[in-house]
Amino acid sequence: MGLDPLIENLLVLQDRDVRRDDIVRRLEDMPLQIAAVEREILGVEEALRRARDEHKALEVRRRELEHSTMQAEEQRNRFRTQQLQVKKNEEYAALEKQIDGAGELIDRLETETIEVMIKLDETVEELALRQKTADTEIARLRGNIATLQRVLGSIQGDLADAETQLVEARAAIPESAMATYIYVKGRVKRHPYVVPVEDQHCMGCHLKVSNDVIQQARFHGTLTRCDSCSRIVYM
Repeated sequence: MGLDPLIENLLVLQDRDVRRDDIVRRLEDMPLQIAAVEREILGVEEALRRARDEHKALEVRRRELEHSTMQAEEQRNRFRTQQLQVKKNEEYAALEKQIDGAGELIDRLETETIEVMIKLDETVEELALRQKTADTEIARLRGNIATLQRVLGSIQGDLADAETQLVEARAAIPESAMATYIYVKGRVKRHPYVVPVEDQHCMGCHLKVSNDVIQQARFHGTLTRCDSCSRIVYM
């Protein structure tokens, strides 16, 4: 006795149903993949922005130091001018102390200015390298997005084809059998949904089936389900 035509049709349906579901999962995953690449691009751009901000902060600090140095020099010059006008030794000594303090401040400011300028020179080269690297990486990632979008279009075409084939397969299944298949698919959650019985074991859950199930599975035109996992079984 050959395979039950109803089972044959259900196996065709299952094959096309599984293919369609796989395509749907791939289709649902594509926007996630594209979004992940877009986040990578944002990460590269953010790292470049931070590098630019660090360079700008050094530029601001350099200008602040130059301004502070100029103010300190002006103050020292005022102290020197005042020193020429005083007559008392105590006033002269006090101004001398202020002149020395201003000089020490100028030295510290000039030292820090040199350090900042050295860092600026370094960051100019580093920023240029970062920009070049970022441009290359972003171009690569955008190329990946373009590829994913092409794949997305191809998958959408595959889905349309799979849906057409699935409709054709469903047309060959009686309404009651279709209802059973849908029930089993919803209960089992994971394919296969229609499986053979081999050596008295369901090939879906691999558990032994009862003698009643084996006897029922021998009849054509009716559907029998595994008494353990509820899958549709056939001999």
